[in-house]
Amino acid sequence: MVGVVIVIAGLTILLLLVTKWLLNKRVHKPLVVESETPTFRIVALGLQGSGKTLLLASMYHRLKAPTDQCYFLTAPYDDVLLLNQWYVQMASTASSGAWPRGTAKGETRHFNFTVKTSTGGTALPILKLNYLEYAGELLTEIQEAGTRQKELFEHIGSADALIGVIDGFRVKRHLDGHPDGHVHLERTLNALLPVMIEASAPISFIITKWDLLADLHPDESTRLSIVHNLLMSNGHFRSLVNLHSADRVVRLIPVSAVGPGFAKIGSTGEIVKVGQGAVHPTNVDVPLSAVVPDMFEQIESRLNSEALAALGAEIRKRKQQGALEALASLGTFAGQVAGRALMAAFGPSAAIAGEVMLGMFLDSRMGGPGAEQMRLHQELSEAERRIEMFRRARRRVLYDMRRKVDMLEGRLPHSRLSGGR
Repeated sequence: MVGVVIVIAGLTILLLLVTKWLLNKRVHKPLVVESETPTFRIVALGLQGSGKTLLLASMYHRLKAPTDQCYFLTAPYDDVLLLNQWYVQMASTASSGAWPRGTAKGETRHFNFTVKTSTGGTALPILKLNYLEYAGELLTEIQEAGTRQKELFEHIGSADALIGVIDGFRVKRHLDGHPDGHVHLERTLNALLPVMIEASAPISFIITKWDLLADLHPDESTRLSIVHNLLMSNGHFRSLVNLHSADRVVRLIPVSAVGPGFAKIGSTGEIVKVGQGAVHPTNVDVPLSAVVPDMFEQIESRLNSEALAALGAEIRKRKQQGALEALASLGTFAGQVAGRALMAAFGPSAAIAGEVMLGMFLDSRMGGPGAEQMRLHQELSEAERRIEMFRRARRRVLYDMRRKVDMLEGRLPHSRLSGGR
């Protein structure tokens, strides 16, 4: 009898040890998975003088703090210094009035941004944006054999988003009947369209220096429709839009790095600063905010009916799950037909953080933060609470990014060139 008691006691102790080991695995494994931060690659192209440098400086300045969105950008310190220097020089009217130096021919600029949001006093990294900027002359002028053009084509082929920068000043010159405006616009489109029509990533065509087109019409939506009609009159531009209208996101975003009233066209045709004006950038937060929503929308539009049905079922299930349930379900879904289709559609972006990317995609399809079932009760483990908070923060960021794009489309319908959702 004593032997039986000893055996039972031993089994009980063994069971407790196994349970403790399982609980420890249950607590710590999710933290490793959720700590992976997916990276999205952006390639920006534009001719010299088109406004790429000012756009980048204003984009960072506008998004470096959570003003009217829950997220903000951070960057390596040396990049922050450079971006701030460009912005200060651009905004200054006290000195000679010089603008920051633009991208030189053959020059590449590379910036790594991290999108963060604050939750519980902690800045959480949600995703990264790898931003590559090229001078469009790489595509319009004969280069030495190999190297730079090949590198550019490789980056375009693997990009998650493409940005084509069109000089708004040259657009205005074209609309005003100046021959040089027509020639420059044709040269710009000849550089951008051949490489973009073969790529598969979403495209945002950015019309810079939007403030200089204010005299086209007092209504901004009408102004954009005029520019839209001008671009669509180009057969190659129209072909790109028509070819990809069904399954690719193509945008036309008017931006001003300085905003209305800060600059004007001088007597000799150059752009000069106006007296004591202040900068009020316009729409510069949209291009970077659109990257992830546009990629996810485009991926969803290419799923077949069976995959869409499976996706809908997984999202409905996910809304009712806690952190660890959702994590376990995510692994199962990743191995199913619809999950594998999504993982393949993410392309190289999913090479390192595949399941995290999949979880981000599912969370982005679950509606606004108010629709989320929160499970932050005291009975949850600390790991579960942290993951629930992270999922909530991630959904809030993705929702705010989508909101910025939707607001632009609502205000300026011609900003969406391809078919809507």
